[in-house]
Amino acid sequence: MTAPLSFAWLAILFVTTRIQRSAGRRKAKQIQRAHSTNLRGLDNEPSRVLAASLFWLDDHRWWPYVPVFVGVVAPAERRLRWWRWLLVGLGAHVVGTYAGQSFLRLLIRRGRAPQRLVNARDVGVSYFLLGVTGALTGYVPPPWRARSQLTAVAALTANAAVRPTFTEVGHLTALLFGLAAIPLAPDRDRMPYPRAVSGSAVSAPTAAAPRGCSRRSCS
Repeated sequence: MTAPLSFAWLAILFVTTRIQRSAGRRKAKQIQRAHSTNLRGLDNEPSRVLAASLFWLDDHRWWPYVPVFVGVVAPAERRLRWWRWLLVGLGAHVVGTYAGQSFLRLLIRRGRAPQRLVNARDVGVSYFLLGVTGALTGYVPPPWRARSQLTAVAALTANAAVRPTFTEVGHLTALLFGLAAIPLAPDRDRMPYPRAVSGSAVSAPTAAAPRGCSRRSCS
């Protein structure tokens, strides 16, 4: 099996990252804001920013995403099939975005966050990645399945507690969405992860988004 959507998406991210690098730092920030799922964008044109934000990274480094796409995103597409993969990933992206931005709106109303964050830069692929990662854990053989799921939830919960920003709330929500979607995952016993589809064993690091996948909440 192949994962055409995963690698096509990775190629697009390479192009958009090169565009940002060639535009310079100030222009790159303007590009990110124009495609951000911030409160202003979600209020004015939610469909456009939800789609566009998936094709821009929040920094100028593309290479940290390569091992994540190869080791997590593509295996998830192969196992879930492309339409389930899209359903889980896009669902996590939308739900994670709205959960995080609703949390930010609450902080602003209570005076615990500056008003300028309604126009925060919020682009990236981390919610989608965490959503499909959560679903992919359904293919981890027991007893490692429950251990990996509990570890991931505990880590993101602790992160949200220590750094209660809209990004961290969105990350936790996206992972939980992916975990909730595990019943949709087919052939969980026939195609365990981390193993090749053919059944040969491969190394098994815990699937997680790299540091570069985190979204930035700067104005």
